[in-house]
Amino acid sequence: MKAAELNTLQQLLNDRGRHLRFNDELEREFQMDYAHRYYLHMQIAEIAGMIMFLSCGFLDMIWMPEAAGRTWLMRLIAGTPMAVILLLMFWWPSKQRLSKKYMQLFLCIYATSAVAGLIAISLNSLEPYNYYYYNAITVALVIIFVLSRIQFKWGVISAIIMWISLNIGLIGFTPEYNKLAIVIITNYVFIGSVLSALFGTFLIERSLRQNYLQSRMLSLENRDLEESNLQLQYLSAVDGLTQIANRRSLDRNLSLEWQRARRKREPIGFIMADIDHFKMFNDTYGHQAGDECLRVVAASLKDGVRRPGDLVARYGGEEFALVLTDSSAEQAAIVAEQMREKIMNIVIKYKKNDPVHVTASFGVASMVPGSGQANPEALILAADQAMYQAKRSGRNRVVIFGQSVDDQQGQRSQ
Repeated sequence: MKAAELNTLQQLLNDRGRHLRFNDELEREFQMDYAHRYYLHMQIAEIAGMIMFLSCGFLDMIWMPEAAGRTWLMRLIAGTPMAVILLLMFWWPSKQRLSKKYMQLFLCIYATSAVAGLIAISLNSLEPYNYYYYNAITVALVIIFVLSRIQFKWGVISAIIMWISLNIGLIGFTPEYNKLAIVIITNYVFIGSVLSALFGTFLIERSLRQNYLQSRMLSLENRDLEESNLQLQYLSAVDGLTQIANRRSLDRNLSLEWQRARRKREPIGFIMADIDHFKMFNDTYGHQAGDECLRVVAASLKDGVRRPGDLVARYGGEEFALVLTDSSAEQAAIVAEQMREKIMNIVIKYKKNDPVHVTASFGVASMVPGSGQANPEALILAADQAMYQAKRSGRNRVVIFGQSVDDQQGQRSQ
């Protein structure tokens, strides 16, 4: 799935953004990202536009006081939808999600209101100030199309509405003696400005879309890399056959728990387990049956380890090891005995062979870190020696390091 998505993104990137549209899902995500990134740009553009739109009204009072009342009325009429949109985008936090979704539409309304207002003001202004307001439309286009980051589609829609509004005003209210010249010149300036602004808008949106594609590809590649690293970490810590911790993970866990137990002055229990007569089982039924036996025994041991910090691992071959936190030798022996009985009840039937019972021998040791010659290597060695004592004593039993088999049998029988 990721490979297919990366291939799609690469194809769109190779297109060099000539088509300002993605597939539905990608387009929706791009628009969400776009709204999040450029919401502030549109707010700034709208503030700048509103300041310029209103500030010129004070100049009207100086330049043409006799027409200032009419021009201020035009400003108030055109400024009302502009102010509503500003309020929606700034002072209604509960509506910001809605305003982000429709911010292109709102900006289009804002822009056309501003330009329509400029046209109305110019028609109600005295010469030569009316021509200044016609030219102010060019400044408005720069603010709307460049600073705001409006997208190309909405820029085209805004430009068409502005052009229609401009010509309605020019044709309907320009004096007849110079109407044609004013209409032609004003349209020439307006169309040239619009085309330049739209071209800039197209280039900006194309660049934004390409940057989005590159960012998305990089994000996917980084996610793949993270997942690969996690997979490598998992493989380096888990035995591939039995799906329990491997020897490296066991050594690391024992070292960490040893340091923790040293600080708390708690004992650490360690169990070594070895499947009885495994070589004979392997030779009789084959390596695949032997692998199945290892998997079943590992699963059984894993089920018996439930406390946080405890760990079961494959030590090597048919040997397994268990780390038990805050556990004395006697407590660890109880756990080992439960596991021995559980394994003894396992019946392995591989293909057409007869069902086979499995047993295991356990060696148990426990030490308190920081006492005497105690260290992790000594703990492992003690459990290993106890396990070999269990083997020599008849197998399928639990032996605690430092205690004779007879003493332990006597304790269990009492």
